[in-house]
Amino acid sequence: MLRKPTRFRITFAAWSIPRLGWSAWTNWTKDCGSSNPMPICETDWNGLAAGRLDFHLVGTSAVADLEAKLRQHYGMRYAVCVSNATTGLLAVALALNLRCAEFVTTPYTYGASLAGWLLLGNRPVFADIDPQTLTLAAEAIPPCITPRTKAILAVDIFGNPADMKALRQTADEYGLWYVADAAQSLGARREGAPASSLADALVVSFTVGKTLCAGEGGAILTNHAALYEKLVWFTQHPARQRRDLGLGLDNEFALNGRIHPAAAIGAATNFEKALADLQQHQQRCFELIEALNASGLTQQIEFRPQNIQPSFFRLTAAWRDRPARARIERELAAAGSRVEIVPPPVRLVYRQPAFLTQFARRLRKPPSCPVAELQARSRFCLVRFSSAAAFASVEG
Repeated sequence: MLRKPTRFRITFAAWSIPRLGWSAWTNWTKDCGSSNPMPICETDWNGLAAGRLDFHLVGTSAVADLEAKLRQHYGMRYAVCVSNATTGLLAVALALNLRCAEFVTTPYTYGASLAGWLLLGNRPVFADIDPQTLTLAAEAIPPCITPRTKAILAVDIFGNPADMKALRQTADEYGLWYVADAAQSLGARREGAPASSLADALVVSFTVGKTLCAGEGGAILTNHAALYEKLVWFTQHPARQRRDLGLGLDNEFALNGRIHPAAAIGAATNFEKALADLQQHQQRCFELIEALNASGLTQQIEFRPQNIQPSFFRLTAAWRDRPARARIERELAAAGSRVEIVPPPVRLVYRQPAFLTQFARRLRKPPSCPVAELQARSRFCLVRFSSAAAFASVEG
């Protein structure tokens, strides 16, 4: 068994400065002119338009409300809003001190899932995927682990929740960090629990096409207090750092990783409605899955028997034999659903020219992912479908 990584070894003495209570913080913000905690209301929008609000610097008002809603949804202790999910994943790697290390991940994802980790000099080791959810298969991870492996990076691709119980067990057994790119899976569940909520850290997105669209933005959730503090240290304005870490401690050299105030207001305001709309979308997708399974043209999708409820950022299926696009579109139209069959917007990472040009030398050996290879050849997505219920596009 590998030695568990040393967690959050803080080397600067200032980190031990005592934190101030909330009352001390609010008194200080009055003195320095920063925003005080306030409920989200028309004042936020009006103040933002007039350039008077700075709550996003401090992490109060709409930012605090959005973070509270995310904590409640996922059942996790800490949340910090960031500018986007890509920045969030980079921040997690910085906070966990993942530099020039190895991590096990999926080859079936969008390149941004890995981008920040690669920029820090880390070496990806690609493990195979589950043919149902297309997510990282826990049983494929152990053969990929070496003494240099520090983390598992799973991705809830297309909003399909990964098997977080198995991934959590594997991470604990080998002493690894379990990080989840949950950008596409807000509102998804597996065995009744929010997708990826067992990870050490998960990152969610609020950009176009996601469950909660605020134009741009994201958030990181964790149950680790020290990790949360380091995320604030690396991504937030010094005003929030002083609030959360102590008035004598701030980092002017941090990333500008905070969320835009307009995105925070929009996401916090629309949070409940977005999740309610998602339930209608999920119901429509499950109806289409029943039609696909009955057609005999595609491989069976077994989400409901496995108690998997994706967010369906994309509804995807795999051909049973040869592609039959026109036939399946006709059959679904006859059943009341108009669809378009398109290729998935995902390519295997290790086959992309941009990855090979920049990072091919980091691969220890050629990846062996036969399931991912097969799924990449046989998968398609259903987009722009409608029915008598007039449910809108799933393209995004």
